[in-house]
Amino acid sequence: MVKFTKYKWRFYSDNNIEQSIVEFLRKSNLDVLWITEIPNLRKQQEDIFHYLKARKLRRYLLTRDLDFWNDQRFPLKNSPGVVIITTEDTSIVNYLPMLLRKLINDYNTLPEPLYLDGVKLKLGLESIVIKMVDRDTQRVTTESWNWKDLF
Repeated sequence: MVKFTKYKWRFYSDNNIEQSIVEFLRKSNLDVLWITEIPNLRKQQEDIFHYLKARKLRRYLLTRDLDFWNDQRFPLKNSPGVVIITTEDTSIVNYLPMLLRKLINDYNTLPEPLYLDGVKLKLGLESIVIKMVDRDTQRVTTESWNWKDLF
């Protein structure tokens, strides 16, 4: 399996993500654009604006807003890649870089980096839920794992 050591995850962090999470991800060598730090993005209040902006910038939307899980309002096939943190326990973010590396190294069978376009991840205290469009059947599939089963 090909290893992508130079691949850098790029996030578009919603204003409901705490500064401590942004700082931790940046220290973990992840590229995080935090809209709270950018006045013209911070002024935008509409979820659809941020959903489309993340897609345009080819960044994964990092949020706590469960509205983004709704495929009717935010279609999965148009998803920029959404990571939703559903727990108030901010320590869950400590495992995010490991999860992303695992996705790249263990679950990617392609000879290029894995992108989360068309994927939504929901990170809870006990489990991870991944929703995506199956490339073969074009149907939405949902898988769930316990954190302890992954590491």
